[in-house]
Amino acid sequence: MWTPSEQGSEMMALWIIITGFLVGLLVGLTGMGGALLMTPLLILIYGFSPTMAVGTDLVYAAVTKAAGALQHFKQKTVDWDVVKKLALGSIPGGIIGVILIGFLHQSPAFSFDLILKKFLGIIFILFAVMMLVRLLWTREKAEGKLVKNRSLKRVGFLGGLLVGITSVGSGSLFILFLMSRTSLSAALLVGTDVVHAFFLTLSTGMLHATFGNVDWVFVSYLLMGSIPGILLGGRLTLHVPDKLLRGFIICILLATGVMML
Repeated sequence: MWTPSEQGSEMMALWIIITGFLVGLLVGLTGMGGALLMTPLLILIYGFSPTMAVGTDLVYAAVTKAAGALQHFKQKTVDWDVVKKLALGSIPGGIIGVILIGFLHQSPAFSFDLILKKFLGIIFILFAVMMLVRLLWTREKAEGKLVKNRSLKRVGFLGGLLVGITSVGSGSLFILFLMSRTSLSAALLVGTDVVHAFFLTLSTGMLHATFGNVDWVFVSYLLMGSIPGILLGGRLTLHVPDKLLRGFIICILLATGVMML
């Protein structure tokens, strides 16, 4: 576990708060990219093992998404039917992913952290490419509201498995799917994605915590910065070009993915 006294007292704590603020600001501005940015930062800058970074990020994400979920609940911008069907697949998938990490981490046959680090690098690059495609090519017309429950559950399971193992995709992966397969309004799209992400990150994050993969002190410092950052980012959305920010995130992801490989 991290403590301020171990890493250079109050100055390190300040940098952690600033990190939380910057990531929260970007998430508030773009609506996605929290885990895609936080997990590599924890590994590359703060020296976390990949397993500890995943668990810490999931708990951090669950708390930050709780505020957004509550806001969308009050605004009634949540499609609860879609949330339920996605969660029926994603929560079991996420639990299996966390258990898989715990099992593989015990194996002396290979360095799981090293493999996970390279796997995360590949995931970051893939998500950067997906975000770039979305940035350059946006459909003008939706294809109609999703009607197949099995598709929701299947995608939920696969996405949950990925989130449980890597912490990545609780927002980005599912919003890409919902955008391509539903006719939800923008407000319902974001609200549904945030609420589902809250349930998924909460369940997987708490399970990671039972395995000791969460640094609670570090999480508390991150939240001191991220909550104000998210609130400020939400207010700035009308003034900062969305494509500019998403392009910045894409560049970071590509560079990070290459470094981790």
